[in-house]
Amino acid sequence: MEVTSDYLQWLTNEFEDSPFWKLLGITMDRLEPGEAVIKMPVKESLLNSNQVMHGGAIASILDSIIGVVIRSSRDVKVATVSLTTQFIAPVKEGALYAEAKTINKGNRIQYVESKVFNDKGEIVGTALGTFAIIKK
Repeated sequence: MEVTSDYLQWLTNEFEDSPFWKLLGITMDRLEPGEAVIKMPVKESLLNSNQVMHGGAIASILDSIIGVVIRSSRDVKVATVSLTTQFIAPVKEGALYAEAKTINKGNRIQYVESKVFNDKGEIVGTALGTFAIIKK
C-alpha cells in the first residue's frame, strides 16, 4: 500500500479521536510515512504522589508513538506484545514529545524503539516495543 496524505489524515483522526488519547491529552505533532512525533501535556491529573509525571503516563506515550509509526507506514492494526521501558528523568511541567524508530519490520512481529523528550529536548524515557501486526 502506498501511504497517501488522505490515509495519514485519517490515521491522525483515528488516534486523536480515541478515548485514551483524549484522556491523556495526546495530539499528533507531526506525521509522515514511517515517522511521527506526538505531544502530551504535563497536567495535574497525570502526576503521581511525588508531584511528577506518573510512569504509566510516560509508558503510554512511549507505547502510543510506536503504534503510530508502524501504522503510518502500512495499513494494519497492531497490538503491543511487550514494552520494556526506562525512566530517565522526572517531569513536573510543560509537555512531552515522543518519537520512534523501527528496528525490524517483520510481517507478523515488529520491533521499534521509542524515546520521549521534555520541552528542553532532554530524554526523560525510552522503550523497546515488540508489536504484533494484525492484518485488516
